[in-house]
Amino acid sequence: MLTTIMKWTSLISLTGALFFWRPAGGYAIILQFVICLSAILVSRQAARSGKQLWVIAFAALAILFNPVVTVPVSRSVFLWINMLCFTMFVAAVKFPKTAPKVSIPSMMFPGPPRRSF
Repeated sequence: MLTTIMKWTSLISLTGALFFWRPAGGYAIILQFVICLSAILVSRQAARSGKQLWVIAFAALAILFNPVVTVPVSRSVFLWINMLCFTMFVAAVKFPKTAPKVSIPSMMFPGPPRRSF
């Protein structure tokens, strides 16, 4: 649930950054925190699902938007990175889903109940 909320929060943040970005704006650090945290959560969700390519992609995104050690980029490069991030989060909302957890009774009796003769 938290991962889904963070995915949508990231999409909204990235949309706002695409259209209203100013280099002097004080919201760059907030954007970095939101994107970094969301990328970590999506990477963790992908690891649980066994999707290694998603893990690598979102881990790289978390490193790129790390708020502690910032990567300075120009506005044009930032817009390209922002569009790439937006596309990745849209894909994350659509495609990778975690496998449902198996309950205890279904682990003990994986098939339909059997009748004894």
